[in-house]
Amino acid sequence: MKRFSFLIAWVYLLGGTQPAWCQNIEDDLAARIVSHLGAVSERSEHFHETRDLAVLTHPLSSSGVLVFRRPAFLKKETLSPRPETLVINGDVVSVEREGHTRQILLTENPALSLLATTLRAPLAGNIGALRHAYHVSANGDLGAWTLIMTPLSEQARKMVREVVLTGRNNAVETLKITQTNGDRQTLMIDP
Repeated sequence: MKRFSFLIAWVYLLGGTQPAWCQNIEDDLAARIVSHLGAVSERSEHFHETRDLAVLTHPLSSSGVLVFRRPAFLKKETLSPRPETLVINGDVVSVEREGHTRQILLTENPALSLLATTLRAPLAGNIGALRHAYHVSANGDLGAWTLIMTPLSEQARKMVREVVLTGRNNAVETLKITQTNGDRQTLMIDP
């Protein structure tokens, strides 16, 4: 057995890549985490969000309620500091602010489409959609896990450097999006 472990380590060092069986374990964990998240068909949770922007000296903070219903409905209702409602329903995004509503088709806005996938696919249990947009890796176990996603397309990599989801069991605790310019958005879900 020692010889087998030594051989695996040697092949790993020489090849400079992760052995296929390790990647399969990692991929399997990511798929199990996303599947576990998708087992909950409807969620309504309070959130606190912080945005660290390079152009500002202090982070922006907001709070509100997130609502998700399978297959493709997500509502982010910001209550503080200013009311705003963002609804992603199918391929349409609606943003309501100060009594005005604007609708955008996801097919017409790649950045918004990527955001919709980032937010909805894990909750819907759709690992295929995540893997279409991101390289997805995972660590931990189903009790306490982390999903790390890096964009696949060159266009997406110009906007987003990394997305990290953390959680426990079938609940998301944090969503961190790091943009290519270094700006960060952290969404914390209240327990």
